[in-house]
Amino acid sequence: MFVSDKDPEKELWEGPRNGVEAAVSLFGADEARPIGEFKRYAEKLAKTLDKQGPDGNLIYTDLDADFDIQRSTHCKVLKELLRQKNLGARTHRLTSKIQQLRLIKSQAEIELMREAGRISTLAFIKIMRECRPGMSEAELQAIFEHECKTALRSNDSGGGDRSSSRSSSNSINQAVLIRPAYVPVFASGEHALCMHYVQNSGIMKGGDLILVDAGAEFASYASDITRTFPVSGRFSDAQRDLYNAVLSVQQQMVRLCHAESEYSLNEIQHRSTRVLKEELKQIGFDASERDISNRLYPHHIAHYLGIDVHDTMDLTRSQCLKPNMVVTIEPGIYVPYDSKFPKAFQGIGIRIEDDVVVGRTLNDIENLSASCPKTTEDIEACMHKR
Repeated sequence: MFVSDKDPEKELWEGPRNGVEAAVSLFGADEARPIGEFKRYAEKLAKTLDKQGPDGNLIYTDLDADFDIQRSTHCKVLKELLRQKNLGARTHRLTSKIQQLRLIKSQAEIELMREAGRISTLAFIKIMRECRPGMSEAELQAIFEHECKTALRSNDSGGGDRSSSRSSSNSINQAVLIRPAYVPVFASGEHALCMHYVQNSGIMKGGDLILVDAGAEFASYASDITRTFPVSGRFSDAQRDLYNAVLSVQQQMVRLCHAESEYSLNEIQHRSTRVLKEELKQIGFDASERDISNRLYPHHIAHYLGIDVHDTMDLTRSQCLKPNMVVTIEPGIYVPYDSKFPKAFQGIGIRIEDDVVVGRTLNDIENLSASCPKTTEDIEACMHKR
C-alpha cells in the first residue's frame, strides 16, 4: 500500500494522516511505502513482469477511461509503464473481480446492513409521527437525518424510549459511522410524480401523500427504504386503493427473492409489470403493459445494495438470485394528469421499497426493513401515536 507520509505542517491545515506505519497496523497491509516511492517501485515491478514473459503473473488494475474519473499522476505512471513493456494482454480490470466479491454478502456485512435498516426504520417511524400539514418537506428531512444520527441512543424499536443498553460513550463513538446513504427524496403531493425529486422544498398539504425515499449508511453499508404515507395521517379511499395495489405487487415480488425461485431481478421486473396490470384493473384502470412500463411504472423494481446504494453496477441483473445477495424491491406507480387514467388517481405517486437478503428458500428470505410500517393499517396506527 502506498500512502502519504506524515507531514506536521500539512496536518495542521488538513487534519491527521495515518502515515506508513498505520497502513500496516490499522489497515492490515502486508507492506506499506511512501507514495513518493511509487514510480521507482512501479518501474522495478514492470521490469520483473516483463522478464516473466507472456505466461507470467496477471495484473489487475483499473486504468481505463470508462470510469470518467480524474486519475492521479501515479496511475498515469503505471499506465505508461505497462504500455512501454507491452503488458496490456496480461492486464485485467480489477473492478469486475471486486464487484463479484461484493455481490455475495458475508454474515458480518449482513449484520452491518441490519443495523443500517434498524436505524432507518427508527427514523421513518419518527417522521410518520411528526408529519403535519403545513410542515415543509425540508423540515421532515431534517427530522429524519437527526433521528438517524441519534438512533444508537435508543434500544426501543418504536423510537420513543431513549434509554439504551449500550454505554453512552460507545453510542457517541459509533454515531460517527452513521450518515445519509444518498440524497433523499421527500416528495409530497404531485412532487412524487418525479422519480428523483430531491429539492425537498415544498410545503406539505392536508389530503396529500408524501413519498419518502431515504436511508442511513452505517459503517459504510447502505440502507435504501421508501415509504409513502398520508400527510394528515389517514388515507383517502382512492389513495388506499392505489397504495394497496402497489403493496400487493411489492409483497409478491419480495417472496420471489430466494435461490429456489430461479428468478433474476430482470425477471422479477417483468413479472411485477404483469401483476401490477392486474391489480390496477381491479380498481378501474384500463392500462396496457406498455402504458405501465412507459408511463405509470417506468423504473426497474430492483438493484443490488451494499457499500453503494446502487451497488456492483457493472454486474448484470439477468443472473439468477443467489443466497446472501442483498437487493431492493421497489415497485411504484406515478399517475399523470391524463384522461386515459381514472381521475380519482391522477396526481398520485406511490413507491414502496424494502431491503431484502436473498434466501436459499422462501423461508430463508430476510427483509431488513420489515419493522418499518408498510400496510395502510400499520402506517395510520403509527401516525396516530403522536
